[in-house]
Amino acid sequence: MTDMTTNGADDLLEVRNLHVEFRSGGGAMHAVKGVSFDIAKGETLALVGESGSGKSVTALSILQLLPYPMARHPQGSIRFRGTELVGAEEKVLRNVRGDRIAMIFQEPMTSLNPLHSIERQINETLFLHKGLSRAAARKRTLELLRLVGLPNPEKRLNAYPHELSGGQR
Repeated sequence: MTDMTTNGADDLLEVRNLHVEFRSGGGAMHAVKGVSFDIAKGETLALVGESGSGKSVTALSILQLLPYPMARHPQGSIRFRGTELVGAEEKVLRNVRGDRIAMIFQEPMTSLNPLHSIERQINETLFLHKGLSRAAARKRTLELLRLVGLPNPEKRLNAYPHELSGGQR
């Protein structure tokens, strides 16, 4: 991956010289070697590369979602609004995950739980990160479904992922 640093004052996320290793048996497998990039407010960054190049491992590192302690970061820094995320306490990470930083996975069927309705899955984030009441969460969920152009959002609240098309998911 290429170094894409800007060192701007508006950077929300700064990844510097990130290395990721996975311990297995008696050795270590180097999955990411020296990745650096910044994301400023209003910017979008796409991680593109061959299968196995470290895209997912890099993204999962940002939210510290790798299988620690098997995974480790022997070098590097990940800062969100100036707060170091590598090795941060769980309380700090909970405040960032899903509310300030979220991942949009490539395959929607692996992201959505087939056992829960669309409303329940969207509401969970609103309850946990926004502290909304059930009524307020329902109202916001409908608003979000309208914003993404889902037809008949009221009817979709009780739908399950398999009842939506791939694009709707």
